[in-house]
Amino acid sequence: MKYDLIVPAHPKDYVKLDFCLNSCLEYFNPKPENIYVITPDGLEGNIITSIKDEDAIQISQSDIKYRRPNWIFQQFINLFQDFTKNDLYMSVDSDVIFNRNVDLFENSKPIFFISDREQHHIPYFTFMKQWGNLEKQVDYTFINDFMMFDKKICREMVPDIHELLGFCNEVLSEECLLAEFEIYGNYVTKHHKDKYVTKDSKTSMSGKYVQNPWTVDQIRNLILSHKDKDIDLFTIHSWT
Repeated sequence: MKYDLIVPAHPKDYVKLDFCLNSCLEYFNPKPENIYVITPDGLEGNIITSIKDEDAIQISQSDIKYRRPNWIFQQFINLFQDFTKNDLYMSVDSDVIFNRNVDLFENSKPIFFISDREQHHIPYFTFMKQWGNLEKQVDYTFINDFMMFDKKICREMVPDIHELLGFCNEVLSEECLLAEFEIYGNYVTKHHKDKYVTKDSKTSMSGKYVQNPWTVDQIRNLILSHKDKDIDLFTIHSWT
């Protein structure tokens, strides 16, 4: 099965980016056909295609009225990007490092990886209901640090970026929030259940405030300390 890898990255996570990409290349089975890194600045790389935020999709962060435009903009990239050559694309957060082999397909179907972190954030489901009368379909969360999307399903689900943008600018609040992983996972479960399979994943989370940035040595030490742990991936957040 062919797919591409996309990694949106904020400047605070640039120090983590090579570690994230290397872990994907080491542990993903199969390997991505193409790799795209989306940043505000554009980054040089031998194995990646660099995409600037301003070129990624048809809207910009300044079009988003919610108080966390970076977060919403990244979600719009996941839903509306059209720069990948393949319809299937794996989106991975840039502060994620994989820890062991991850098979991305089963019986020629992409896998939804279900996190071991329990979450039921009501504002996400309030948005789903208001947006498309979409109810929660399962008793677990689709929120994770990585997800395989299908362009064709995304266009069926949200055909017009400006329509979704207008809706978001009207309704987004602390009580009603966009969560692209929940929307996509629940939509697929309702309308295309036979196209994906699900599998549990194990995660460990590390993090510290952005005022105390991660160093290369700290990240290397974390990788070494996690090697023998029973986890598929770990995160190294920089909280603002």
